[in-house]
Amino acid sequence: MQTILWNATVVLADRVITSGWVSIEHAYITGYGSLPVPPDYGTATLVDCAGGFIIPGIIDLHCDAIEKMVQPRPGVMVDTAIGLQVTDRLLVSAGVTCEFHSLSLDDAEFGVRNDDFVRDFITHIAASRATTVRHLVHARVEISSVRGTESLATIIDDPAVRLVSIMDHSPGQGQYATDEAFRYYVAKTTGRNDAEIDQIIAHKQAQRTFIADRIDYVVAACQQRGIPIATHDDDTAAKIAEWNRLGIQISEFPTTFEAATAAHASGMHVGMGAPNVLRGKSSSGNLSALDAIKAGVVDWLCADYYPAALLPAAFSIATAGILTLPQAIALITANPAKAVGMDAQLGSIDVGMLADVCVVRYEGHAPIVEQVYVNGRVVYTVSPANVTFAH
Repeated sequence: MQTILWNATVVLADRVITSGWVSIEHAYITGYGSLPVPPDYGTATLVDCAGGFIIPGIIDLHCDAIEKMVQPRPGVMVDTAIGLQVTDRLLVSAGVTCEFHSLSLDDAEFGVRNDDFVRDFITHIAASRATTVRHLVHARVEISSVRGTESLATIIDDPAVRLVSIMDHSPGQGQYATDEAFRYYVAKTTGRNDAEIDQIIAHKQAQRTFIADRIDYVVAACQQRGIPIATHDDDTAAKIAEWNRLGIQISEFPTTFEAATAAHASGMHVGMGAPNVLRGKSSSGNLSALDAIKAGVVDWLCADYYPAALLPAAFSIATAGILTLPQAIALITANPAKAVGMDAQLGSIDVGMLADVCVVRYEGHAPIVEQVYVNGRVVYTVSPANVTFAH
């Protein structure tokens, strides 16, 4: 069945068609253009978008929202199957059609951040028949932990694992520039007391001797399998130089302008958080994503912990004149697809691309996702009186 989305503002990679249409058939985009719709599409199903924007489906390379869905409070667990389904609905309503769930391989110091949960979640992805979007895994390897690196071998060959990042959350560098910053975060998120946090800090400091060897292991394992590698919370140009030497191509959440500039200049794909854009500042007091975008050193945005931030962030950047609308939408579609080597199939509206597209209503306030197509099939529709999910 052929479908034509028409009477829409179509956001292409390099321009906007203000009165346009997009045709979909057999899971692929088969055409686009300005109105009127060509007569040879006379047998297609026509969907009137009433002037809404048609954009590619959002590709989110980093979001840990699933952690809160299965562990909403310290020590409180919800069945993983329920967490996956709730998160799936949250994602599709935010326009996300391809999610890289950022799952941590750590020593279980932060609840579900451990290999047992990661393996359990991968099993649920494979078993689920009711999800609407593409669910993949971004495996975050905590190199300051004992279990983190060792457990990578147990999941790396699973087809769901499509991105691996190297994290070092030990205090005194990266995201936690001081012991106090680390201590505050652990206490806030886990409820641990001072004595327990002292033990965690001492443990992480003792692991520093092994970090270089662990990095080499992770890089070799990923490069052998062609899995993209990202670094996390880079804070110096010296770190960027080391990542370049190792052939790593993605830098996510650089914490300083120095690191972001060095990463961008070296050709790395630099990513920042969409919530940082909306708030106008980092929640950790680090680099402002807006400042980095204005300086031209950011390539892609991710949800980080809040999927609903992605579309508002992109539209706000365009509305403020910081980037054109195609450039702003590319931050959450084409550019993340390119960073992980998926740009031949996803991330833009062009003939031959997989038909992951969204119809979005934006009238100067918060953008509203009205329809979502994945593989050419409508999976979500919303109107003032009705919301439906297709399975």
